[in-house]
Amino acid sequence: MRLRITTLLLLILALLALARCAGNPPPPPAVTPEGDARYLVDPRIGYSRPVAPVLDERMGQAWGYLLAGQYTEAQRRFADIRVKNPDYAPAILADAAVDIPQGKLDRARAVVQKALDRVPHYTAAEIYDAEISMAEQQPRAALDIYRRVIARPEAPAIAKTRAQEIESRLFDQLVQQAGAASGAEGVRLLREALTLRPGDTQARILLVQRLVAEKSYDDARRELDPLLNSGEVDRSEVQEALAEIDAGRGRFQEAIVRYERLVRRQKDPRFTRRLDELKEQFAAANMPPQFQRAVESENLTRADFAVLLYWKVSSVRFAQNLGAPPIAIDVAEVAGREELVRAIAVGLFFVDPVTRRVDPYRPVNAGMLARLAARTLSLRGASCTKSASPDPSELLRAEKVLAACGVTDPAAIGPDLPVSGKVAADVLEQVDRAVGR
Repeated sequence: MRLRITTLLLLILALLALARCAGNPPPPPAVTPEGDARYLVDPRIGYSRPVAPVLDERMGQAWGYLLAGQYTEAQRRFADIRVKNPDYAPAILADAAVDIPQGKLDRARAVVQKALDRVPHYTAAEIYDAEISMAEQQPRAALDIYRRVIARPEAPAIAKTRAQEIESRLFDQLVQQAGAASGAEGVRLLREALTLRPGDTQARILLVQRLVAEKSYDDARRELDPLLNSGEVDRSEVQEALAEIDAGRGRFQEAIVRYERLVRRQKDPRFTRRLDELKEQFAAANMPPQFQRAVESENLTRADFAVLLYWKVSSVRFAQNLGAPPIAIDVAEVAGREELVRAIAVGLFFVDPVTRRVDPYRPVNAGMLARLAARTLSLRGASCTKSASPDPSELLRAEKVLAACGVTDPAAIGPDLPVSGKVAADVLEQVDRAVGR
C-alpha cells in the first residue's frame, strides 16, 4: 500500500514537472534586429542592483522573444515579471523596446522616464531615450545622450558605434547645409559642425573661407590658428586663407609674398589672377587721395581723368622735355592740380585763350573718354595707331584707333552716357599697355 502511494506521488510530481515545462517552453532562436532597432540594448545593461538568478533567467527568456520579433509574447512575459517584481526596472523598461520599433514614441518615452526616475543614470534607459530622439529626427539631442553614456567605463561597445555613426551623419548634414546657406547662416552651421569634430581640417578651412568672405578677418584668423600649429600649415588652402586675411587687414605686401609662393608651387591660374589683383590693390592703396577719389567717382570729370591718366599711363607720368603749359586760372584749388597741369602739357586739354580756363569739373562722357584715350595713344607714340585708317569724324577716328590698339571702346555703350572712374581707369590701363608695346 505504501509503495502504491509513493508511486502515485512520484507520478503526480512528474506530471507537474511536465506541465511546468509545457507552460514555459524555451524561447525561439534570437534574430539580430535590423536597422535602428539593433541599437536597443538588453534592458538589464546598467542595472546594478542584486537580482535573483530565477528572475534574471525569466528576464533573459522574455528578452529572447523580443529579439525573435515576437513582441506580443515578449510583452506578456515582461508583464508577468512586473506583477511579482513591480520595482524591477529592466522589466519596466523592456516595454519601451517593444514600442520604439513600432513608432509608439510617446508611450516609449513615458516608460523610459519611469525607469530613469527609479534608477538615475541607467545606461539602457538612456540609450532608449537617445533612440527615441533619433526616431523623432533630433540627432543632436541623441548624440548628447550617447556621449554621456559612452563616457562610462561600462558602456557597451555598440553605444560607441552608434555615437560615431550619429556624429558622422550629423556632421555631414551640417556641412552640406552650410554649403547651400549664405552669410551668417553658413558660418553658424560650420561652427556647429566643428563642435562635433574640432579636428576636421576641411570644415575648418571652409569656415575660414566663409569668414573671409564676410570680412570677419579677426575671427577667420582665430579659427585658422589650430591649423597653423599642425602639419596642415603648408596646405595651399591654409596659405591662401592667410594671404586673404593679410589682404583684408591691408597688409598687401605679406599677402603678395604668400601668393607668389603659391604661384611658384601650384602654377594655378586662379592664384596668378589673384596675385595680379593684389598688386593692383597694393598700388592703389599707396596712391594719393586724389587718385582714390577719382577711381571711386561715378561721374568722371576732366580733373578725375587727368589724375587717372597721370597715375595709370607711365609715358605721361614720366614724359620728358615738355614745354611750359599755358596758365589756367581755375586749377589752383583743384585736387590733383599737378596731374591736370601735366594733361595740359602733353596736349590733352586746352586752356581757353580768352577766359584762361580749362574747366576741370566739366563731365567727361563715354564719347569724350574714347577721344581722350585715342588722343593719348597718338600723342605718346603708340605704334598701333599707324594701322588705323583716318576718318573725318573724331569719334569714329577714335573708335578705329582704339580697335587697332586693342583698347575697349567706352563709347560703345553710348557716347553721351556718363562714365565712372573705374571704367576710365580700366581703359587707361589698356592704353598704357598699348603704348608700351
